[in-house]
Amino acid sequence: MVRFDAKMTPAHKELIERAARVKGFKNLTEYVVTTMIEQSVKAIERYETYSVDDRARIMEVLSKPTVLSTSFLKSSRKRSQSLKDAI
Repeated sequence: MVRFDAKMTPAHKELIERAARVKGFKNLTEYVVTTMIEQSVKAIERYETYSVDDRARIMEVLSKPTVLSTSFLKSSRKRSQSLKDAI
C-alpha cells in the first residue's frame, strides 16, 4: 500500500465528505480512492480507444489499394539487387 495526501480548503473537504456520506461510503478515504480509480479508468478508456469516426477513417484508408510511386519501385529494385549481390 502507498499513501496519498492532498491539501484542500475546508469547504472542499466538507463537500467531499458530504458526497461520501450521500453515496454510502464508510469514510472519506474510501470515497476518494474509489472515485479516483473509477475516474482514472474512464479517462484511460476514453483516450486509448478509437472513436467510431476514427475506426471508419482507418477502414477507409486500409480499403484503398496502395499505389507505389515509380521512384519507390526503382529504389526497391535497386536495394533488392544490392542485397542479392552482397550474398
